[in-house]
Amino acid sequence: MALDGLIFDLDGTLVDTNALHVEAWRRAFDRLGYRVGSDRIAQDLGKGGDRLVPSVFGHEVDERDGDAMRDLHPTEFARLCGERGIGVFPGARRLVAAVRDRGIRAALSTSSGAEHLRTIERHAKLELRPMFDELVTSDDIERSKPAPDAVTAALRKLRLSPAQCAMLGDTVFDAGACVRGGVSFIGVACGGTSPDALRAAGARVVYRDPAETLDHLDEAACIASPGAARLSSELMEKLMHQALDVAREGMGAAEAPIGCVIARGDGTVIARAHNEQNRTGIKTAHAEMAAFARAAGQVPLEAKDLILVSTLEPCVMCTGAAMEAGVDTILFGLRAPADSGTTRVSPPVSPESQMPRMIGDVLSAESRALLEEFLKRDPRPEQAAYVRQLLSSLSPPRGEGWGEG
Repeated sequence: MALDGLIFDLDGTLVDTNALHVEAWRRAFDRLGYRVGSDRIAQDLGKGGDRLVPSVFGHEVDERDGDAMRDLHPTEFARLCGERGIGVFPGARRLVAAVRDRGIRAALSTSSGAEHLRTIERHAKLELRPMFDELVTSDDIERSKPAPDAVTAALRKLRLSPAQCAMLGDTVFDAGACVRGGVSFIGVACGGTSPDALRAAGARVVYRDPAETLDHLDEAACIASPGAARLSSELMEKLMHQALDVAREGMGAAEAPIGCVIARGDGTVIARAHNEQNRTGIKTAHAEMAAFARAAGQVPLEAKDLILVSTLEPCVMCTGAAMEAGVDTILFGLRAPADSGTTRVSPPVSPESQMPRMIGDVLSAESRALLEEFLKRDPRPEQAAYVRQLLSSLSPPRGEGWGEG
């Protein structure tokens, strides 16, 4: 187990505030003349107000009254907290303390602002700032969940890579932020989302509440990060350099320069392969599939700590194969928007599979340079068309700068 950081969601995870938020939004809408049922609001709970309001009403209402609704919500929430108080979920304080006692850095990450934290602290009688190594609020992010900003901001403050961290949260939007941010997700059901829904959104494991998470903390840490290697940015780039070397070998054999290596959880590379479509005449002979074939028999079937490293974002086929193989982490270089498997494959729910951490933009400039060099070598027309389409579709990635470990 090589977990160096744990990111905590706040509302619905550590404190019992989800019902208060639903009622606060209902009252805010009502004050502006909009009647919405609590069950409809609950469907979007976990998103920030920037996403919740247009989801409930559409963009026209959001443009007209969205800012007023978002301004009213914290006022109504604070009033409700004063009326009803805030419950702290069992084991919340002890869980955070136990995480830090194990040498794992803890960050609190919320899409809400500093005033919201003060409201929680006052009415839940919690001192949040001393509990955590780092705090992330709306001041640190541009987009709310399920965008990865709340995750990547925490990674920057912790100075850790995504593969060194996990997140504890209670909604499918927490899970979505984790999938997009490259960290593994541990779910808790105390916020009201069912365990099945959390698993379907990407949770590797789901516990009842912080108390049950604490009872299984070592197990949770191993599930979240089963490998022995600490996948710092330095180690990730070292592995990617090996994949780039294999890609160059492929280009020398007149294949598109896409390389892949598969490593055990301790970082030991056990298989290397590049695209073999030209040599074999088989369309599915992608670098990842060839590497899986060469790794066969070298790892036990129950192993769930494999690291797959590809110079190009895996397609749907290769991402699905990684999930079936129980791969822990997918590292890739250049994004491939048209064929993206990392955004188009749904999390598995089979106990034999798991949702890999998927971390992109690792030495992406080097991968791009290889493809640009390949075009200068007069490749086959269909390969040239694919590479040109790939390079023309790329735009600067969002959520970069997650830290360094």
